[in-house]
Amino acid sequence: MAPDQPVIRRLMPDDAGEYRTLRLRALREHPDAFTSSFEEEQLRPLAWAQARLRPDAERPHDFFLGAFIGDELVGMVGLQGRYRPKERHNAAVVGMYVAPDAAGRGVGGALMRELLAQARALPDLEQLDLTVTQGNDVAQSLYTRLGFGAFGVLPRAIRVDGRYFAKVHMNLRLR
Repeated sequence: MAPDQPVIRRLMPDDAGEYRTLRLRALREHPDAFTSSFEEEQLRPLAWAQARLRPDAERPHDFFLGAFIGDELVGMVGLQGRYRPKERHNAAVVGMYVAPDAAGRGVGGALMRELLAQARALPDLEQLDLTVTQGNDVAQSLYTRLGFGAFGVLPRAIRVDGRYFAKVHMNLRLR
């Protein structure tokens, strides 16, 4: 593998420091892309990130992947399952972010392809959904190329500094 190609792997509790740093960067630099805010997340202790990355047999559809170039975490994406009996077959793609200095290297595509491969390997999981901020054409195009289809737009889904942003809802049937 070329040295500038990303290595994709599951993030574990030992990665919590790097994960937290990259997550805070994403929230600070792109507040319109996430429903979480930098202000609330910076108050969470490192133990919160460690718990989020810890595998849990009771929550098999919950995990985060990281993209590394060399030793540096440059991108991440997560899967968050739903565990109520009627919706166990669904999970949401969450927290997708690629650092700007790693953009254009296929990091986002590599993260999403690995997430889809791992999601398809989960026998009870049938469908994924995600939201993308309306106007983020690069992200929406990536999701469309991977088979996600838009099924609606929630106007004024989030408010950042008094400005409203709509969210495009997309889904993908795995089987």
